[in-house]
Amino acid sequence: MSSPSRLQDQSRSIQTVQADAESARAAALLARARTGDRGAFGQLVMLYQDRLYNGVLRMVGDRDEATELTQEAFARGLAGLDGFRGEAGAYTWLFRIAVNLSISRLRKQQRHRVFSLDRPALSSGNGHENQASGLIDRVRQSELDPSASLEARERAEQVVAALGRVDPEYRAVLVMRDVEGFDYQQMAEVLELPLGTLKSKLFRARVALRDELKAYMTQ
Repeated sequence: MSSPSRLQDQSRSIQTVQADAESARAAALLARARTGDRGAFGQLVMLYQDRLYNGVLRMVGDRDEATELTQEAFARGLAGLDGFRGEAGAYTWLFRIAVNLSISRLRKQQRHRVFSLDRPALSSGNGHENQASGLIDRVRQSELDPSASLEARERAEQVVAALGRVDPEYRAVLVMRDVEGFDYQQMAEVLELPLGTLKSKLFRARVALRDELKAYMTQ
């Protein structure tokens, strides 16, 4: 009988193989699209449209706007095929376009947003980082648990509302790291930032989230 840790390792291995296969397929489609094959780009859209939409939705918090921004990201990607340098994967490239569009939209409208969290938080630091990412994880658990107490659900609402109040750039890095599960290198590629600068921005984002939640940090 396999141990839980061995089963988890096997699951991660399968997920890695699947992700590598998807990336390889996307790279092939993008290469064909750059030669003028519009059908190949259409297949790339089909491959990534749901994933990209979900990422945008978590940043802007509005389904109609997420749909609009996702479509615009693909349109800009198609128009900018000649400028694709191949330094990042296809999804990272498209996600970068979508993030920039989302941040621009939020800054232009100067509105606070709320979005749903449905991915586990990742945390590798301590102090402010652990507090903020830990709160995000607790929100996710209370959203998914139908037996969660009223107090837990109210706290979850406060955390989600706080995420909607932080600066759009901070929200983007929080979504990428703690919701989407991007690693630091992927985030640096998306935001086109040096790794050290990216880590500093993420730290400041978690401090900003903590400051929005001072009344709830000890609960």
